[in-house]
Amino acid sequence: MQTARYSTESTRKFEDSRRTTTMALPKKIKCFKYLVYSYVFLLALTGAAQIFLGTSLLWGHSVYYGIVQNKLWAPAAILLCLGPVTFILCWMGCQATNQRKRCLLGMFSALLVACICVQFIICGWSLAMRENLPTSVEIFIDDSFVEFLDKFSRTKVDNLHLWNRMQSQLQCCGVDGPLDYRRLSLPWSCCSRPEHAYESACDTHYKRGCLAVVSEQIKNRLLITAFGAAIIAIFQSLGIFCAVHLTILFGKNDNTHPINMNRKKKQQQFLPLTIQDKRHDLPSPINLSPSAPGQRVLKTNLPSAMQHK
Repeated sequence: MQTARYSTESTRKFEDSRRTTTMALPKKIKCFKYLVYSYVFLLALTGAAQIFLGTSLLWGHSVYYGIVQNKLWAPAAILLCLGPVTFILCWMGCQATNQRKRCLLGMFSALLVACICVQFIICGWSLAMRENLPTSVEIFIDDSFVEFLDKFSRTKVDNLHLWNRMQSQLQCCGVDGPLDYRRLSLPWSCCSRPEHAYESACDTHYKRGCLAVVSEQIKNRLLITAFGAAIIAIFQSLGIFCAVHLTILFGKNDNTHPINMNRKKKQQQFLPLTIQDKRHDLPSPINLSPSAPGQRVLKTNLPSAMQHK
């Protein structure tokens, strides 16, 4: 009797605790759903920042892209491509949260972690390119300037050449300075205040060489790319915990759902009798004793008259 009473009390306590947990679980899910919605809004802002930052960096690089023909634009281009990917992830996160899809929410978290890792790689890659910049830029600029001098000495009318556009926009002259044109007259693009457009005659000209200006601008853009990617990745990693925890809560809610609980009870009703006999709360209706292999003998109580005989 004491064992049965103890079993009944423990079962009642377990049911009460399970009922309390089941009632508190929807409140947690609702709270974390709002947190995930806020996190998705933050992701949308970071996606817009990725598109804006990548576009502005690539636009600034287009001034000297034809002269510095290398992969210096690649980090900014990858950062720009991550912007639309972030918006797709925002849609995925909203759909998974609204429809309570654990698999979709888990995929959202995994892809977001991958994007964050890519941005940290962009940060390190940009800093490494910034350290190895002067040699590569110098080689490309020297080759391009030799080609420009050869063409300028023959025609002197190519006003739309890359070097003329670059010298005019970046306010520089030659590779190392105006002395690079000592055998030729200065082009109009080297004049700081040309009297007549597209004419080489000018009173004042730019003193700085284009190599120093281009190297400085590329270094600054690579530094902006590195810090921008790192800051965006840090902001995107703020809500990973909320998404992962909401996935876990969805799983717990599925296990405690009434439909799933009824299904488990029905499955327990079809358990074999030998498994049910092992439970302490279900006494065995008959006593079985092993005999020969493959046989069972029922032990029954004989009448008292037969026992005295």
